[in-house]
Amino acid sequence: MIGALSALLLLAGVILVGQTPAAPCTDTGSPIAASTAALKPAGVLLAIVSPRAGEMVSEAMPAESLSVTVDYWGPRLVAAGAAHNVDDYHLVFFLDTDDSAYVGTGAPIPRCNSKIVHAITTSVSFEHVPHGSHTLYVLLVGSNDISVNPPVAASASFVATGAQ
Repeated sequence: MIGALSALLLLAGVILVGQTPAAPCTDTGSPIAASTAALKPAGVLLAIVSPRAGEMVSEAMPAESLSVTVDYWGPRLVAAGAAHNVDDYHLVFFLDTDDSAYVGTGAPIPRCNSKIVHAITTSVSFEHVPHGSHTLYVLLVGSNDISVNPPVAASASFVATGAQ
């Protein structure tokens, strides 16, 4: 009975919204389960290049996607699946999601959130960004998705406008 009710509710949701439900997230991150933060690498630098703080940014239509780029100088960035040590680092980009719950707290940063992107590249895109004010945060994290200690972070607020 419960299974039939669930199927009926799912079907009703598809009919009402006109979309199929999102596929379940399979991004599990690194198999390294260390709960201790990796140490900040010596000489590491992280800065947001684009969008710059206070900038008016035109989005790429039709998906209203927004590309963000950082300058990063430090150890090689390693994908979660290839990580062997807690100090195999990667970057995490947050769009309009406050990073304070994760900066220096020892809390792992969640995956499978369209507003939080884990990356080994210095440029990522966010899709379906509405017009208006936004804040971007970027953190350097260890393979266990915990910000390094002491934290390495950058942030910038900007305004997204329609394509020009």
